[in-house]
This record gives sequence, structure tokens and C-alpha cells, in this order.
Amino acid sequence: MRMQKCPNCGSENSVRRTACYHCQQPLSFPPAEENPPQTAGSRWQAIEPLSRGPSRRVLRPAPQTQMPAGPQPRADARAPARSYMPTFRRPLLHVRRMGAFFRELHTLTRSGITVAAACEALTRHGPGRLRGLAGEMATEAAAGRPIHTAMERHPDLFYPWHIGIVRAAQAGGYLPEAFDQIAHGYEVEWETRAALLPRLVFCFLFLLPQILIAVPAIMMLSQPIPKDGWTPELVINTVLHYLRTISLPIVIGLIGLFLVWQALTATAWFQGVQQRFLLRLPLISQVARAAALDRYLATLGLLLRAGLPVAEAADQAAAATGNVALAPKLFSVSEAVRAGVPLAQALEDTRAFDQDTLSMAATGEVSGSLPDMLARAAGYYHEEQTQKRRLLLRLGGIAMGVFWLAVAGAVFLYGLRAYFDYAFRVGDWMMQ
Repeated sequence: MRMQKCPNCGSENSVRRTACYHCQQPLSFPPAEENPPQTAGSRWQAIEPLSRGPSRRVLRPAPQTQMPAGPQPRADARAPARSYMPTFRRPLLHVRRMGAFFRELHTLTRSGITVAAACEALTRHGPGRLRGLAGEMATEAAAGRPIHTAMERHPDLFYPWHIGIVRAAQAGGYLPEAFDQIAHGYEVEWETRAALLPRLVFCFLFLLPQILIAVPAIMMLSQPIPKDGWTPELVINTVLHYLRTISLPIVIGLIGLFLVWQALTATAWFQGVQQRFLLRLPLISQVARAAALDRYLATLGLLLRAGLPVAEAADQAAAATGNVALAPKLFSVSEAVRAGVPLAQALEDTRAFDQDTLSMAATGEVSGSLPDMLARAAGYYHEEQTQKRRLLLRLGGIAMGVFWLAVAGAVFLYGLRAYFDYAFRVGDWMMQ
């Protein structure tokens, strides 16, 4: 491949590039095309990528709403500390509706409809409780403002990393791809929770009540036999006593633990602790890491394809990872790039990527096809996440069944022992 050296920093670049991938300064050699594409007038508009010949497919984002004259809204390079934190876990029906909402937005905008018109259409036939949100987004888009401002007014409806992806997408001009990524995230969450929910419902509606009813009966059999024997009234009073003192506290304790868990997962501190703990588990850590790195590389590749500088694209991609444990490491990539470190070396310094991803990033920098190589690496992480998530679901179902089988078996064995002990004591009592 023909190469050219940058006159400013000395980095090797492909002859197809017009600006150095490292220092972003124009190269001394003329571009390969006679008529290079014009730069967009605003950062919020789509910037046409450099054409690489008829054999390479160029991703062109759907047309966006025209911005009015005057100062344009600024895309925040670094999001606040909580911008990539997950929020309170919503019911399963909410997850399904949000997935359908963003899937419809992706379909409409991909067909060439503007964001304002797509949101306006969803105010008429979108999910019932989300039509008001679609109207707010349509109003913001029609006024030339970014739609993530309407999303930020509803923190109870969105994960903050969704807002980070939309914010980055508006800066790069690839909102249809952002809607597709968010819809896929909701669909994966719905699939995972829908696979585990029947097992949980079966355990808590069928196994747990039987265990809570069997425990008082076992405790009654362990009591000494009254001198006058067991009367129906005495049996009922004894069982009710153990229901109040054993079964009811267990139920109240489980409900309390559930409410405390829901309250803690809504706080930023516990979310950070939870994600750092998950990254230490054998299989769950691989799924969580692959999902975060998939979002990071996919967002970074699309931003670079849209024409944003490497440092700014890395900042906005780090805000869209959705993992509080990995985000600080990924934010350091933009700082290293601003200091003059190549992107591949900056990614290697985070120690979050495998060697194949680093090799592909280095090849993309040298050849001038960095966005394509990052998208390919994101695809590998996506496949890894999908395969290991399915394996984790199978293992989770097996572990849940083994746990409840062990609990039921322990109660059964203890009840069997209490029954035979009671039978021998009844024999002794009758002989007396």
C-alpha cells in the first residue's frame, strides 16, 4: 500500500487520507479524489465520509433536521460522573415498550424521514404511555435543538448511557444507528429477563409457599406430646403460632430485602459497587465487559466515520459505555490522544482490550480505515457477548433449579426425620 509521511509529526498515513490520523493536520500530498466532499456547516449535521471507491460501502446517516441560524448547541465532550450509570430497574412490560419505541424510531429515520417527523408519527401510533415523550422529542427536533434534552427530563424512562449515545450520535450525525443500538439493548434485556422470570415465578409461587407451610408442621411435630394428646384446637393454635413466628417473618424479610435492593440499585454509589463486583465474577464479568467495549468501539467508529477528531470521539464514546468501572479507563484514552499518543497505544494502556482489537486498531490507523476496523472489532465483542450471555442464562436456570431442589430436599429430609421421631414418641406415649 502506498504511504505518505506527515510533515508535522512524521506519522505514516495512507495516500488516500487528506489529514493525519494522529495530529489532524492537513497533509502535503493532494487527496486521491479530484473533488473531495465538502465539510458540513455544523457539527450537528452529518459529515460525508471520504469515498474509498466503488468496492467499499460507505455508511451515510439519514438526513437530520436543519439547524437554525445562530449559535449551535454544544455537544458535551465529557459527560457528568453519573451520565453512564444505570437507573432504577423497570418492569418487564416497560422494557418491551421502550424496545418497540426505539425500534420504530430506527425504522422511520433509516428510511429517510427526519427526526421531527418520526417523533411526530409516534405521537399517533406509538406505545401509549410514550406518546407524550415522542411529542416532546418532536418539539425539540422541530425547533433545531438536540432531542437528548427531552430525554434528560425523564430520567425514570431511560438508562443514562442511552442519553450518552444519543448525545454522541447527534454530534456525529448517525441517529438511526444510535436508535438501533438502544433498541437492541432493550431487546437483549427483555430476552434475558423474560427467560429468567418464569423460573422465578414458579419458585416463589409454588415452591416457597409449600416450604413456608411445611416448616410450621415440622416444628409442631418436634414439640413434646401433651398429656391429654393433640386436640384439633391445640393443633390449629400451635400451627398458627409457628406461622406467625417463623413463616411470616421470613416473608416480611424477603419483601424487605427486595425493597432494599431496589432502593440501593437506584443510587450511584451502589451501582458502582455492583458493577465492580460483577467484573470480578468468572463468566458474568466477560459478558459485562464485552457489552461495554462493544458499545464503546461501535460509538467510536461511527463518530470517526462522521468526521469528528479522535480525542473528542473517544470522550463521547466513553460516556456511552454504560459501565462505571470501565468508563474512567476509557476516558483516559482521549487524554492520551491529546498528549500525542496514537490511538492503538492509548487503548493498550487501558488494559481493557484484547490483542486482536489492538492489532486491528493499529492497522486501521496506518491504512486510514480506522472506523471500519473499530466496527469490525465491535462486532467480535458483540458476538462474544451474545454467546456467553446465552451460556450464562442456561447456567443460571440450572443453578436456580439446583438451589431450590436443595432447599426442598433439606426441608423434606428434616420433615421425614421429625415424622419418624414423632411416631416413636407417640408409641411411647400410648404405652404409658
